[in-house]
Amino acid sequence: MNKKSITSYDVAKAAGVSQSAVSRAFSPGASIAKATRDRVLQAASDLGYQPNAIARSMSSARIETQQKSGMVGVVVTRLQDPFFSRTIAGLSQNIQARGWQMLLFTVESESEVDAAMNSLMQYKIDGAIIMSAILSDQMAETCQLRGIPVMLYNRSADGLNVNSVQIDNVEGGRLAAEFLLEAGHERIAFVGGEEDDETSKARESGFVDRLSEDGIKLLFHEEGNYTFESGREAALRLFSRNQRPDAIFCASDVMALGVLHAARYELGLEVQKDFSLLGFDDIPEASWPGHSLTTIRQPIRRMIVEAVDVLVENMQDPEMLTRRTSFAGKLILRGSCRRTVL
Repeated sequence: MNKKSITSYDVAKAAGVSQSAVSRAFSPGASIAKATRDRVLQAASDLGYQPNAIARSMSSARIETQQKSGMVGVVVTRLQDPFFSRTIAGLSQNIQARGWQMLLFTVESESEVDAAMNSLMQYKIDGAIIMSAILSDQMAETCQLRGIPVMLYNRSADGLNVNSVQIDNVEGGRLAAEFLLEAGHERIAFVGGEEDDETSKARESGFVDRLSEDGIKLLFHEEGNYTFESGREAALRLFSRNQRPDAIFCASDVMALGVLHAARYELGLEVQKDFSLLGFDDIPEASWPGHSLTTIRQPIRRMIVEAVDVLVENMQDPEMLTRRTSFAGKLILRGSCRRTVL
């Protein structure tokens, strides 16, 4: 038999089972006796059969309403950010280890999340992870009606009946302010995301509140978009003013590295000596000797494991109560900040 022409019908005939049994044998979480699954897998191996995963995911729900497609949809913004590319890799590894495959959609902004979810649902996904964005109330309700659990990663939405895993952004901002205050900084600037970015607003809120407790007002606020270039441009604006900051806290390491580049190579400034620089995330590049960036670390491995574990549990138990988990950040001291009062 030509292996290219082998179908699930051939496997079913060789194993002495129905075509739906063949489909269940290749679907994670499907109800099938071990002996039957073993017989199907042996027949498939003997014939050289490989199932079409995409086709199976789109058709399985039509075969049996309780059958899993084996696909988890992931929607991500800012894939070019090292923090998110690293997170995607970790999610993919953990999702595959649990028996599912990841279907990735990238979007430019939160306004595109609902459209991405509509596209993902055409593939009969079993669940979805949405990174650093939220979906609308209507889409959350649609997912619930269709039995598709949702996990918000690095974002939460108290008004939506969806799971979430995130860093405690407010406390992370307070931690950054505490450190800069202890070092005696008084002219402090913040470089955040765009005006409507919830993550940036939470980090700034904690940061500003902690400064105010010591009677310090934020000197300047600059808006970026989590890119290296926006950090560079923010630094040029900050240091062009008559009153220069003696410390800068950035809502992401990528923007902080842009600030670092502009300060060193365009303005002739020296971090730690002329000003302190602090980022957020602890991407691998932050620890490089040429950067040595002080930052707030996200416990990325723990967050990924929690996100996948909760989503899988919810996919297996649709009646599970919504679970929201918040992780504490950790201050990582390196060479971009002074540590004592001058």
